[in-house]
Amino acid sequence: MDLDKYTRLTYGGLIGALVFLGTWILKVPIVNGYLNLGDGIILISAIILGPFAAVPAAIGSALADLASGYAMYAPFTFFIKGLVALVPALLLRGRAPTFMTMLIPFILAEVIMAAGYFVADSMLLTTAGAFLSLPFNLLQGFFGITLGLFGSHIVLRSKIKRF
Repeated sequence: MDLDKYTRLTYGGLIGALVFLGTWILKVPIVNGYLNLGDGIILISAIILGPFAAVPAAIGSALADLASGYAMYAPFTFFIKGLVALVPALLLRGRAPTFMTMLIPFILAEVIMAAGYFVADSMLLTTAGAFLSLPFNLLQGFFGITLGLFGSHIVLRSKIKRF
């Protein structure tokens, strides 16, 4: 294993911890969950780690659900948040990340998040409950996109190694 692989693995562990902390500690309770900084951190991680970002995103987010008393959502969250990182990372692969090139992939990732939780809420609650949760999930997505764009801009201007 070369030094870059160790560095990427270290970044992954740190980002997984940041996703967990940004989701679990910095949260605002809403109807069927909570608003948090986790999605923004996940989108930033897609810029730093590329497709590998799906791993720490999935693990950190699912652990936050377990720690917050939402264990029934953890399997859904693992899959959904992995996709939230993977989709923009794949769409931005080989492209110079700018505000405009990141905007559509970040929006798509958050639409996937809202749709994923709509399915989860439909299965765990009712379809009516899923519709009631949808505006809050879209609000979570908006916060994620905003933080993701701002944070990614900072990362791109810094000397942080990207993969």
